[in-house]
Amino acid sequence: MEQSVALRPGFGEYAVCETKPTRTRAEHPSALKANADAFSAAWEEARLAWFGSEPKRAQYYFRQALEAAPEDVEPETLADILESLQEVNRMLACHQAELLSLRAEVAEEPDNSEKRFRYAGLLWRLGCEEEAASEYEAVLKHPESLCPECQAECWNNVGWSLYRKGAYARALPWFARAAKVKSVRQRGEAFQFRPALENMILTYVELNRRGPALKTAVDYISRYGRLPWPERRALRRLNIDADALFVQSCGEAA
Repeated sequence: MEQSVALRPGFGEYAVCETKPTRTRAEHPSALKANADAFSAAWEEARLAWFGSEPKRAQYYFRQALEAAPEDVEPETLADILESLQEVNRMLACHQAELLSLRAEVAEEPDNSEKRFRYAGLLWRLGCEEEAASEYEAVLKHPESLCPECQAECWNNVGWSLYRKGAYARALPWFARAAKVKSVRQRGEAFQFRPALENMILTYVELNRRGPALKTAVDYISRYGRLPWPERRALRRLNIDADALFVQSCGEAA
């Protein structure tokens, strides 16, 4: 099976460190706070994009974080950003080189879903989101050569492109369809597309639908354990404590 990357998979655990820049005569307190907030926000967005397999977006926000970094930012923090930016740049260079050859192959075999699927993924990672979404939809017109996992990724990724535009109600059916895909891998492992469930939770939060968000969170925790950090944070907006739900599930299983 061709290697692929789902858009916005589990991000993993991390925390954005708050910095406290030293006040100088030239800087007003409100300006200092705005700068620190801009740094934290950019760094957080960069990490979300990086863990979500969106290197072009990550590159932009890592650069924004560097520009907004306070003078007394910790060297370790600065090194983390610079190291991540170097890795992002290397990855983008490789993707760009691969894109040229893959684009030619897709032009020769437009109905080859495997190649078009890879092409769509590269476009997204390079920041060509509109074109990538169109390619994912084109892939789904010839799904016969795709494995269930790749089909699920296509539905999920089209949904994520709509989510990013703020079209939450339109995105939800795509996530729901991806979440329903189940299969058995070669080693006998059961497969279900977890990122789609995570994205459904984020979408329910944006739509202010507490009941479905709670139900999906409970369902996710019962199957896979603790929710990733972005979903836990988002659910707080609906007064849902995902960690309390996880602790409760552990107690019931004991």
